[in-house]
Amino acid sequence: MKFILKTLVAVILAAPFSAMAVSSMEERIDKTINILEQYGKAQGDSIPREVFQEAKGLVVMWIIKAGFIVAGEGGDGLVVMREGKKWSHPSAISAAGAGVGFQAGGSSQDYVLLLNTDEAVKQFTQKGNYTSSAEVEGTAGPVGRELSAGVATVNADVYTYSFTKGLFGGVSLSGLGYGSADDTNENFYGQKLTPKEIISGKGIKTPEAVKRLWKVLEELDKKPRITGKTPSQDVKGSKKTSN
Repeated sequence: MKFILKTLVAVILAAPFSAMAVSSMEERIDKTINILEQYGKAQGDSIPREVFQEAKGLVVMWIIKAGFIVAGEGGDGLVVMREGKKWSHPSAISAAGAGVGFQAGGSSQDYVLLLNTDEAVKQFTQKGNYTSSAEVEGTAGPVGRELSAGVATVNADVYTYSFTKGLFGGVSLSGLGYGSADDTNENFYGQKLTPKEIISGKGIKTPEAVKRLWKVLEELDKKPRITGKTPSQDVKGSKKTSN
């Protein structure tokens, strides 16, 4: 049985990552902008501003889960890196994985990954298909208006958040394989480029969609950090006081 399961996982990860991915780069950018704009409006429980503003890279992706008994996962996304005070051109990525469970039908979930270290950045700018290393497995990121006093801003290579109806929640995300969506990148930029070449931006024309993405990212970097406790923290505090 174990051999069969391992074989099924290997088949899914070895298959083209685009099998379950259909988004063009323009669609990926539009979806990313929508998620980031909603993050910019968030005032309560959300990704702390200091965590976002200190991240070295950003991955936004949406995973589709579908299947019965053997559940497959696949999705689209993009990765963009911070270059000093500016952001890089986005590079398209795809994701795939496999699990076992009795689920029928399908569901979709949006995720935001903050890359906090050089190792994480390197991992998500590789060419071809790869499996994320143990060092950069997604760790549930902190949530709130600000980090508690004495808590380090970063204690993991990658912080992972799920995004649902305007709310961001820290969530652990592991077991996925990733791959550079080379065809998507080529169609968008008009030339064959590796993820590293795209991130460097040298000799690449900048489509208007990228400029729109940069504008949103730059606005988020300029936003002041939200002070004070989140509503949920206040509620927890009041409960503790009453006991």
